[in-house]
Amino acid sequence: MKKLLLAMVLVTLALFAASCGSEDSESCTDGEKKCSGEVFMWCVDSVWVDKNCEDDGKVCDDSKGCIAEGGDTGDTGDTGNTGNTGDTGNTGNTGDSGNTGDSGNSGNTGDSGNTGDSGNTGDTAAGDCEDIFVCMNGCGENDDACLQACYDAGTAAGKSEYDAWATCFQANCSSDTTAQCSVDNCPTESAKCGISAGGTGDPAYKTPYGSANLNGNFTYILTNETQLEQSMVVMDYFATGTLGNGTIAATGAEGAYSYAMYYEDATNGNGFQIVQTPYTGGGQTALNPVAFFIVPSDVAPGSIGVGLTTDDVGQLFVVDTGSDGKITCFHAIGVGTVTINSANPAAGAAGNISFTGTAIELNSPRNIPIYGGNIEADLGVTACAPR
Repeated sequence: MKKLLLAMVLVTLALFAASCGSEDSESCTDGEKKCSGEVFMWCVDSVWVDKNCEDDGKVCDDSKGCIAEGGDTGDTGDTGNTGNTGDTGNTGNTGDSGNTGDSGNSGNTGDSGNTGDSGNTGDTAAGDCEDIFVCMNGCGENDDACLQACYDAGTAAGKSEYDAWATCFQANCSSDTTAQCSVDNCPTESAKCGISAGGTGDPAYKTPYGSANLNGNFTYILTNETQLEQSMVVMDYFATGTLGNGTIAATGAEGAYSYAMYYEDATNGNGFQIVQTPYTGGGQTALNPVAFFIVPSDVAPGSIGVGLTTDDVGQLFVVDTGSDGKITCFHAIGVGTVTINSANPAAGAAGNISFTGTAIELNSPRNIPIYGGNIEADLGVTACAPR
């Protein structure tokens, strides 16, 4: 069974929000803290990091973070805000008028986004071993300085827990650097550091959950999604196939529009994101599910792996979005191979990306055997209800 590498335990959707931003996209001053409802936010490297206190049955205090109601014992530790803040947005008018309007900014679904918790925020447990791991998951590949900074920012107890885990992991898992090996051979140390292998899948979601075929040929590369013209999009599906007891195509859809966008990410690298949105009402109403296919901008023609491990080059997700255009839940994650026929990230009509793929296995994050079962919590996402 292929398993998630520890470096890929967290997958996040930190979507750029050009047209529909969220508060944690604002710049801030390091060390600044505040509450937004029951979400405690603190500033790390000029970026807001947050934790929903209600997840632990606690309330938010502006200076102390998440505390027990009526008490002062809470934990503001960052659990890795891997939720999606992006806007896949309003389809606008994809009909004959030639303007799809504002489709929102879908951004980079391969971006770990959150730089993690850089240390102890007041009298809380931030900076423990789990926080060190969360921070490290925000570092770029081979960014040793970032990894060291995450470790250094931990508390003494957090560093001690991390050291104990590292010693055990190196002794037992040097040839199998997976979360499953960590849990099997270092259960106590793994638990203290928040490492999980996913466990048994949810039987409410059959496996495989579906199968996708990809066929995309995009001759225009967007760099700004706020005003799409019909010449910039392909009025068709690039992803087709089965999903649960239905299909990837939305029930009642008149069609779909798809587009390819180039994004820049200084931490994890630049890339292409291809988005497919079904519609009705002549293009005025967006439907679910929405498909995302993500590959790095320097991807070379040839066969690539699609999945969540560090060996995979691309990622395929099928999701639902809400009325505000933001992702509300994940139907499926794709695992398989795709052939890249051509790829040029140049903006506008000078760029292109073309790809094909058949029988890409789809599974819900609540039941994906290839990665150990239910990885919903590990990814920090919400699974859509079974179809």
